[in-house]
Amino acid sequence: MLFILRRNKGIMNLKLNLTNPDQPDFDQVYALYQQAFPVDELYPTDLLFGHFNDPNNEFWSIYDDEKWVGLVYCMTENDLTYIGFLAIAPELRGEGYGSAALATVKEKYLTNRVCLLIEEVSPKYADYEARKKRFSFYQANGFQSAGFKIAELDVHYDFLVATGQSLTSDEYLSLINHYCGQDYAKVVNSHVID
Repeated sequence: MLFILRRNKGIMNLKLNLTNPDQPDFDQVYALYQQAFPVDELYPTDLLFGHFNDPNNEFWSIYDDEKWVGLVYCMTENDLTYIGFLAIAPELRGEGYGSAALATVKEKYLTNRVCLLIEEVSPKYADYEARKKRFSFYQANGFQSAGFKIAELDVHYDFLVATGQSLTSDEYLSLINHYCGQDYAKVVNSHVID
C-alpha cells in the first residue's frame, strides 16, 4: 500500500507494512503503542497478540520510503473498518504524517466504512482544549460524528466515521465484541452512552 503526498519540504511516500512479533520493526511499534496511549485505553496484551493471525485485524507499521514513522491497528468486520490505534513517532509529529496516515488507511480500505473513537470532547474534562483540537484534526481529515458515544474500559469516547459514511452503534458493538471474544467483551464492556 503506497500513498504519495506532496508537501512543502518534498514528497511523502507512505506505505503500510504488516507487522507482528516476528518482524524486526515490531519492538519499536509496540513501544510506541504503549507510550502513545493512556494505560486505561490499551488492550490486554494477550487479546492484542491473540489476533496477529486473524486476517480481519491488521497491525501496520507506517513508513515514509524506508523511514519508520508510526503505527496503525485496524479491525474489520464485513464492510466496516475500525481504526483502533494510530500513532506517529513523537519526533515526527506535526509534519503531516498523521493526516497522510489517515488518508492512506482510507485508501487501503476504500470499499469499507472507516471509523474510529476519540476521547469524549466535553468541557467537563481538564484537557478539553486538547480534545477539541484532536476532534478538529479528525474533522479536517474527513471524519464526522457518527451520532453516538461509546464507553469502553470506563473511558468515554466520541465515535467518528469518515465523512459521507454512516453506521449504527450495533454494527460497531458487533465488531468490537467479536474482536474481544466472550471473555474480554465483559472486561471491555463496550456500550453506548448518552
